[in-house]
Amino acid sequence: MHLALQNAETINRLVEQGEFLLKTFHAEYEKDPAGWNTEFMRGNLAGWRSTLHTLFHDYGEDVVNRVLTKTSLTIPDGEVPSSAMHAV
Repeated sequence: MHLALQNAETINRLVEQGEFLLKTFHAEYEKDPAGWNTEFMRGNLAGWRSTLHTLFHDYGEDVVNRVLTKTSLTIPDGEVPSSAMHAV
């Protein structure tokens, strides 16, 4: 299934979501790189990306690449820094 065959409105909405999530992650990271909000946003980004791959398989990265191009930001890795310890 090629991404071009998908509903353009749906793809545009997924790109907008990705932009919001990525910009919010970077804003939180600037405030506190190991903070709870930063890690929460990292998890949201990972979930968004996973959903893209579930829906579009390999073409999910096309949506990710559109977000990266529009924002000029980077996607964080999925690892939680060791300094981000949170009480349960």
